[in-house]
Amino acid sequence: MMKTISYADLLLARIGQIVVPERVLFDHYFLNVDADLKQAGVTLAVYDDMSAFADVCAQAGKFVPNAFRTDMVPFERGDAYWLAAYDFEGTLMATSAIRRYDLPHKTLGDWLATGALFYPDPINTMPEGERFYLHEEADAYASTIRGSFTYLGGLWINPLFRGKTNFAEALLTISSSLAVSKWDSAPMVSIAEDEVLVKNGGKYRFDVSCPGVYWHRPHKPERTKMWLVARTRPAIVQDVERFCDAGPGNRFQVPLRQVPEPAAAVAVG
Repeated sequence: MMKTISYADLLLARIGQIVVPERVLFDHYFLNVDADLKQAGVTLAVYDDMSAFADVCAQAGKFVPNAFRTDMVPFERGDAYWLAAYDFEGTLMATSAIRRYDLPHKTLGDWLATGALFYPDPINTMPEGERFYLHEEADAYASTIRGSFTYLGGLWINPLFRGKTNFAEALLTISSSLAVSKWDSAPMVSIAEDEVLVKNGGKYRFDVSCPGVYWHRPHKPERTKMWLVARTRPAIVQDVERFCDAGPGNRFQVPLRQVPEPAAAVAVG
């Protein structure tokens, strides 16, 4: 079944005006991304309805990070987006999400240590037994971040495609580039479980990885050791340049072999 996506939700339509000095580079990058995806029979949508993202996560059995829940930490529409990659049959391949934060005072370290980054009133809204501790390198790095930054999360790869595609890396680079282009908001910060980072750290291309995060969560009591990770703006620019220099071709790995002509990949309406 073909997936119908409105024009306004397609990647190139969503980008809008690029606000950074590297406008020509990012413009070239997004055009290349769009062309390569079409060649692979993939359509990338960028949505600003985060309630729909919560529904998709629920269907996939994935926890929705509080950063993307307006009922937990309210934000204006347009301050968060989620990306969805669909193959030519309309199957959801992967998701990723970004959210811009503008800290009005103090550092990211202060907001993380108190739980205020994910809970509007930590004392009353944080689940019983949940605790967040920031130590060592993570505390030092978080204390350097003030003002605007982007939170990355919500990465999900359809089990049908896991281990067969490079969309984990691709979506994080695309979403990071979108955040830089639209908001000029860097670094791109996330919190990764120790087991996940050890297994997939190379795919995510974080150029900052700081130990020292301990997050005790009632729903995952056995997984408390975390890392504070980030993709800095210079690293994103470097990845974008590397992608463009590689030239057209198989820059996106899609396991399906029978791909129709790009014009038949998706119905736009």
